[in-house]
Amino acid sequence: MSLNLTTTATILGLAKRPGMTKDGRAVFSLSVEVNGSQYELNLVTKPGQGIQQALEYLAEKGYLKKINEDQYQLLIPTWALSKAKNNTIWLHLEDYEKLAGT
Repeated sequence: MSLNLTTTATILGLAKRPGMTKDGRAVFSLSVEVNGSQYELNLVTKPGQGIQQALEYLAEKGYLKKINEDQYQLLIPTWALSKAKNNTIWLHLEDYEKLAGT
């Protein structure tokens, strides 16, 4: 039996302008679709890391994939989706490091 630790989210576009957390980390807000439901996914970078660096890391590790000319998919840890409230998912880059350690 195989245990799937990620869920595929199709990126629909930007949800909001990029922002910052109280401790100065960048937040990239995306509109995504997961299993027919729409969510706002807030991707929080690591301290001192920019949005571009975070996206490059996700692509390098295979979590962010281009599926056709204008569409991308992001594999998200299933536990992040299970914690969604009011159709909002908060996802930290550290979650991907935890995922790699499982």
